[in-house]
Amino acid sequence: MPTTRDSNPSTNRRTTRTPRPLLTPLMLAALGLSSAARAQDAGTSAPSPRELIERIERLEASNRALAGEVQTLRASEGSAWLSEERAAEIRSIVSDVLADSATRDSLQTSTSTAGWNDGFFLQSADGRFRLEVGGLVQFRYIFSYIADGLSGITIPQGTAASTTADNVETRTGFDQPNTQIDLKGHVFGPSWQYKIKGAFSNTDEAIVGQNPFGNLGNGSGTFRLLDAYIRAELSDDFSVRAGQFKLPFAREQLVDTEYQLGVARSTVVEHLGIGRSQGVEGTWTNTNTRAMLAFSSGGTDNLYGVLKAVGSDPANTAYSSDGVDWALTGRFEWKMAGQWRQFNSMTSPPGDEYALLVGLAAHAQDGDPDNGTETVSTGANTWVAMTADVTAMYGGATIFASVFYHWTDSQSAYVLGASNFNAGPFADIGNTESVGAMIQASYYIMPKWEVFGRFEYGSANIDQLGNITTPTGATSLDNGNTLTILSAGVTWYLDGEDLKWTSDVGIALDAVDGIWSNAGNGWRAAAEESETVFRSALQLAF
Repeated sequence: MPTTRDSNPSTNRRTTRTPRPLLTPLMLAALGLSSAARAQDAGTSAPSPRELIERIERLEASNRALAGEVQTLRASEGSAWLSEERAAEIRSIVSDVLADSATRDSLQTSTSTAGWNDGFFLQSADGRFRLEVGGLVQFRYIFSYIADGLSGITIPQGTAASTTADNVETRTGFDQPNTQIDLKGHVFGPSWQYKIKGAFSNTDEAIVGQNPFGNLGNGSGTFRLLDAYIRAELSDDFSVRAGQFKLPFAREQLVDTEYQLGVARSTVVEHLGIGRSQGVEGTWTNTNTRAMLAFSSGGTDNLYGVLKAVGSDPANTAYSSDGVDWALTGRFEWKMAGQWRQFNSMTSPPGDEYALLVGLAAHAQDGDPDNGTETVSTGANTWVAMTADVTAMYGGATIFASVFYHWTDSQSAYVLGASNFNAGPFADIGNTESVGAMIQASYYIMPKWEVFGRFEYGSANIDQLGNITTPTGATSLDNGNTLTILSAGVTWYLDGEDLKWTSDVGIALDAVDGIWSNAGNGWRAAAEESETVFRSALQLAF
């Protein structure tokens, strides 16, 4: 009768039959006698008893060998069954994993793909098109104190300018200096990248009729374009981008706002950096070096604040607006240790590897800011700038230092606001020089708490400042033309740099005159030393 391997039929995948009984010696002997009888009937001689016994012994030996092979087959068949069962289970598990993987892959590459990967994104099914959406919100409080409330403004008696003079000892309040929207991604494959970034300005805009005719309100909240470019990755080492972007000059400016160490960038770099422009840039990158070269519409002139020694302001302007004939900017970086991505920020969290970067950059431009008229003939303005910087990151501590040198030949300089409706009148102030230096250091006292300090120095040499026509009631452009600021602060990283709270306090050891004042950072023009500014900002980046 058939028998099964397991008493539970539902668990068996196959059945086997028990082998038939083996031949016994008695049966073999009977067969031998029968064959002897048949031999006698046939007239042949019958085997002797000894021959029969030997034959029976050979048959028994053969029987034992067959029995051993049967036992071996049984054992091997059982082992094979177990192996097949195990293989079937493994195949089932693998099939489940592959199915799950396919499901996840389909979710990521479907036409309606959306998710979060260090930012919100949308992506086409084949990955050729991708959109990443980001933004920044900084909510800030500033306390500004000038001893005796002297801003250096000379106010003629009986003039309308007395109503707008900033001879105020203490100013305090809230603002939002950086509210940004950022769109970036790629099209037709990862090699073609794009970026569009804009921000809502929190500074007053010059509005027709504001002063001295009357205050019509400010222009804060105006949305302005920051970045708008296309980048083509032509090879693993070389890329080209065209549009509006940060010129490759000062590293502190190249690092995005949300990744700065303090509440704001240093006042030195706000003046001695060259900002954004429109143009074309090529970048060569390998394991340890990177070189960038840009041909553009010139740098953003904030060299002396309201005194425009060069006058170019190319951000999102028409091609004919700035009168810059040519401008070249180049930067070379040598990464001596670490990873390139570490230098996208000014801080080094605990656990990061040691990183060291040295950078050198230069800028040169020439142009004639003739205000767009054939009848106004003015001389050219030439601008040459150089900078060097070093960054050391120790995984919980950082040191950053930079130096600047600027030289201009300004035959068509002017003071912003000297005329109610136009830039001008133009004046030849000859050659000017300015130098600057900044050093800052930070240290994590706890995993989410970082303390930092910063020292800034700037000096300007403007020999023919008297040739400039300044508007009535304007802040003094010359209180020594030296800037010295010492500041310290602390940052609480609630969730990395995406969510952090930073506070710092600074004191100006020299009077901050009109060419170094920076309202966006909280530093007002002062005729007195020891101006003090306290700032505190809560940041959310996504």
